[in-house]
Amino acid sequence: MANKLGHLPKVNDLTAQDSSRLATWYEKAYEDDNLFRTLAGDQPTLDMFLSWVGMMYGGSSGLDKQMIELCRIRMANVNECFH
Repeated sequence: MANKLGHLPKVNDLTAQDSSRLATWYEKAYEDDNLFRTLAGDQPTLDMFLSWVGMMYGGSSGLDKQMIELCRIRMANVNECFH
């Protein structure tokens, strides 16, 4: 669901669980909450994304951390995203 600008809406009022998850996001990722609050609009999507992030950056993916970072930078570049 997009607004008139074509952007997905962000969730302002988070559940207690998601507020805790956002605090962890700030601590371990970065202070920009746009992605988190946008995904919070659909709980299964947020759950899936956070599980994926935990696996990739938690070390259980089996991929080299440098390779993960190179892929992240490349995807951001291709999508013209500053993350």
